[in-house]
Amino acid sequence: MPDRRQVLKLLGGATLAAGAPRLSLASADTDARLVLVILRGATDGLAFAPPYGEPHYASLRGELALPSPGQNGGVLALDGLFGLH
Repeated sequence: MPDRRQVLKLLGGATLAAGAPRLSLASADTDARLVLVILRGATDGLAFAPPYGEPHYASLRGELALPSPGQNGGVLALDGLFGLH
């Protein structure tokens, strides 16, 4: 009888195999792209893509808050709310 971990591995592999033909969509005639960022280790979402446009971001994050775009050492603007560290 397979244990839960083996079943999850099999399901994950089957899902990946079923979606493999869709990987060719990366060369489709469209500008739409999906970017997946996996944060591991000590990096958190508020350090990687800080929401500088949120009014309470700086006060809640304290000294860990990154400066807004245009300031010395500021983040790169992405969409008016989030920036890239």
